[in-house]
Amino acid sequence: MIIVTTLILAAAVGGWWAGRATLTSVAPIDGVQRSVIDTVWAEASKGSVGRSLAFSTTVRQPAVPVAQNALSGVVTSVSPGELDQGEIAYVVGDTPVRVVQGAKPFWRDLTTGAKGEDVATLQRLLIDEGHLRGPADGDFGAGTRAAVRGWQKAQGRPQTGSVALGELTAVPTLPAAVQLGEGIAVGRRLAGGEDSVLAPTGDREFALTVSEEQARMIPAEATVEIKYESHTWVGVIASGSQDERGQTRFILAAADGGEVCGQDCSSLPSDAQVTLRSHVIVVPRVEGVAVPAAAVRTRADRTAYVVTDAGEVPVAVRGSGQGIAVVEGIQVGTRVQVLGQTDTESGRAPLEPTATRGG
Repeated sequence: MIIVTTLILAAAVGGWWAGRATLTSVAPIDGVQRSVIDTVWAEASKGSVGRSLAFSTTVRQPAVPVAQNALSGVVTSVSPGELDQGEIAYVVGDTPVRVVQGAKPFWRDLTTGAKGEDVATLQRLLIDEGHLRGPADGDFGAGTRAAVRGWQKAQGRPQTGSVALGELTAVPTLPAAVQLGEGIAVGRRLAGGEDSVLAPTGDREFALTVSEEQARMIPAEATVEIKYESHTWVGVIASGSQDERGQTRFILAAADGGEVCGQDCSSLPSDAQVTLRSHVIVVPRVEGVAVPAAAVRTRADRTAYVVTDAGEVPVAVRGSGQGIAVVEGIQVGTRVQVLGQTDTESGRAPLEPTATRGG
């Protein structure tokens, strides 16, 4: 749902007409009696203009398979979601499969005499669990074997002193929002080789999905303000695509092309998908001295001015919308003359105002 917000902090529209409109009779033209409003004054007031559209931005963290199942049997339990070092992702029969932070996948049974990065990954788990003093040197010796036995005892598992392939799954970064492969579900029989654990790639995608009608309301140069807790991030539209249903999906990025959340990305939940409040800024908010837009006149050289009690005063228009202009060059409380209007007794057709006109 779209919420269109027009920010106008000035008084209500009726409050502009603080001055008096003077009606002056004008001689009939072509037999039609006319009346002209020759002076209409308004008082400059503090205000702001701007326009935004309220939407929701979805933050997705793409996940990819990081491990294949190496156990056979029936899945008896699954525990996807936010997992940390040594926590269980799923259980086959009565054998738990735990996640361990590591860059390389496990590929063999780990037992006495083994050496390598996979051994070092196991050792770091044992150190974190308080069963090994270290260092994680990648050498499976007697100390590591004793630590594995102590770890197995704490879990209530048989104290074999070795770890079979399939009991540990390496995930590049923990904690992480872990997903399970389609075949890893309670009651499913596994033969081995199934994609088992999917982990976030670390990249976050900020996307804004809108209908075809809503997309037409969003200019290409629009910025998007995204809020999460105490953070406010500003994104720009990096690309867009339309699906078969006519919906447009805008991909957002920071102004420098990086992630919208910048250095604050770690504050976001590690869930696979998060929805955040956001506003598409169609017209940037501008605050200052506000007058009716009709009071701002333009000379032939494109410079703007207003007519005040003291005469013509040059102004710079900083923003406008909804019949209001925010200007520089006058102060709050200054009376400005609004363009005159005409009224006729026959057909009520407008005439050029008889009030003083510039340019």
